[in-house]
Amino acid sequence: MAKGAPCSRRRWAVAAALCVLALLPASAPAAFHERSIIVPSRSIGPFYLGMSEADVAAARRVALCHVQASFAAGKVSRLETNCGGAYRTEERIQVGEDPGRMLAAYGRPERRMASDFAGVRGEWLYYMTAGIAFRVVYGATAESALIQAIAIFRGTAPQQVRRTPPVVPPTAPADIGQ
Repeated sequence: MAKGAPCSRRRWAVAAALCVLALLPASAPAAFHERSIIVPSRSIGPFYLGMSEADVAAARRVALCHVQASFAAGKVSRLETNCGGAYRTEERIQVGEDPGRMLAAYGRPERRMASDFAGVRGEWLYYMTAGIAFRVVYGATAESALIQAIAIFRGTAPQQVRRTPPVVPPTAPADIGQ
């Protein structure tokens, strides 16, 4: 065997792998994106408002993470996730991060509801017009606040889905977390 043979085989293996990657459909990243995006007043990943129970069962087979569905008249009326990293909004807001980006994207919540559990202070921050709510839990300081869950429901505004660039989170208003 020639001295350069292992190197040559390695080059052929790398070239073959690159050819296989080139043949993969260009839509693969988009498919992941569709399965991971939260659209206020519309969907969380493959789960949509208005789905039947059978549709929800089918979506669970391809979902990245569990999504809780609530039903009214046999159709999904509310969706909720507490999976960090699996789903996020177009503004890149997701479970497990501080609420700064959420506040930058949506502003002051239209409604707040206490949601304490097991000695941990929390509250749901509702954006009724947009059709999205965030459950925020608080530690000892306002800086230790985290988004624990995200829910979507039919908002009160006409549906207008638009792509928005990620926003830079400002500091939280003084009354959030107090």
